[in-house]
Amino acid sequence: MRRLRVAQRRVCRRVKGSHRRQEARLLLARQHERIVNLRRDHGHKLARRLVDEFGLIAVENLNIRGLARGFLAKQVTDQGWGAFLIMLEYKAVEAGTRVHVSNTRQLKPSQRCAACWEIVPKTLAQRVHVCPHCGHTAPRDQNSASVVLIDAYTPGTGVAARPKPLARQRAKSKSVTRETPATASQDA
Repeated sequence: MRRLRVAQRRVCRRVKGSHRRQEARLLLARQHERIVNLRRDHGHKLARRLVDEFGLIAVENLNIRGLARGFLAKQVTDQGWGAFLIMLEYKAVEAGTRVHVSNTRQLKPSQRCAACWEIVPKTLAQRVHVCPHCGHTAPRDQNSASVVLIDAYTPGTGVAARPKPLARQRAKSKSVTRETPATASQDA
């Protein structure tokens, strides 16, 4: 990042249209290309490690474009979440790993209790999930991940994990598990 800042300052200090400014712009372009390559390399290596280590990978179907327009815009676009998910999916096909994408609009993993499956409304500032129905307490992100995993392991919205599901949760989720040819033949 320091090299990028130096290169950007160098371009700003040069006279527009000069030969030295053109050289500084080329140097800046090389720095940006280097950063893109580093991020892409990290994404490929992380995706490969995940599909080699796990037989099931469950992710949320987030609206990345919507997040990129909000207050998390810089963080979301810098990390390249969409590109990473594409890498993860095709590497999972190669490795024979299942990738389950949970429909977050219907499932509401950040609002749902992983223990009793009730919806517990929270603001973004509340970082701990405390269920008033069953008393389950967990960090918000950990509870959310548990809900997505339950959805991945059980058909529908994961309601089969509950002893007696409530009527409003019986509707099927639009969650998708992408089966690879290797895992589909193993299940049969």
